[in-house]
Amino acid sequence: MKHTRILAALLALLMLVGSGSAFAEILKLPMDDFTGGTKPQRRYEIGLMEYEDPSILVTRQSERMTLADGKETRIYVLRVKIADPGQLRTTSMQGFDKIGRIGAVEVMSNRVNAVVAFGGDYYCGDAKRFVLRQSTVYKETMGSDLDLLLIDEDGDFNIILAEEHPEEMDKTQVNGKKVVNALCFGPALIKDGQKNTNLNSAPTHCNPEEMHERLVFCQIGPLEYMVVACAHRGLTLPEITDIIMTLEPNVQQAYNLDGGISTQLLFLGRRINNTSRAPEDNRKLVDIVYFASAYQPD
Repeated sequence: MKHTRILAALLALLMLVGSGSAFAEILKLPMDDFTGGTKPQRRYEIGLMEYEDPSILVTRQSERMTLADGKETRIYVLRVKIADPGQLRTTSMQGFDKIGRIGAVEVMSNRVNAVVAFGGDYYCGDAKRFVLRQSTVYKETMGSDLDLLLIDEDGDFNIILAEEHPEEMDKTQVNGKKVVNALCFGPALIKDGQKNTNLNSAPTHCNPEEMHERLVFCQIGPLEYMVVACAHRGLTLPEITDIIMTLEPNVQQAYNLDGGISTQLLFLGRRINNTSRAPEDNRKLVDIVYFASAYQPD
């Protein structure tokens, strides 16, 4: 989809959100684990490539990219613009205090009416992970070797590199704002518009220089995001970082999430990325990150 069409659609959404009548139809979603968003309205779905209602705009992109060494890979991209920060949410299979309770991404996505959903950071798989979800802290301690992504009450990404010692900080507030969700996986690929060259702050199985399926969560601008996944042939983290900067030169923050066979990207309940396994063999996960509609029709 051409950038001009995407920009035009974004402008249309901003005009809707800026009107008093549209705001009356946009709900403030409860800040809890299981409530979710309003059910997407099929009349706002444009084929399988776009969804737009007065509270959210999602555009889907899939294309084959040629890398510097001549090899090719397929990239899957979802661009998301929301009207309210509460539409960026997280949920778990049976509660963030229920360690080890796993389930299919489709089940979690459908339960909360997600427009876009993808795997989180597998928080229970590593005792080093700080867990703060939907404004509630479930585990306070964290290791000293992971980059941390703090998503504040305005929906802005704040990346704290391992070298800045996030384990010693108050992680419930950042820049004077409340932290709503924290993701603890990494490494950070782009921070404040600059490429991060130190990719060692990551789980041991991340293997930044090896080719794996990858899933990266990015912020482009205020309440504007991009989720990028690659096909099962895989990419190194430097390769997918370069692709992200080609797709969106103005990307401000990009953070790596759980990849490999956990790389699952859903749009309106359908998996859109080509992984190394059949859908029925996809890894069951503990948690997802998702975007919800907050539009309540009359």
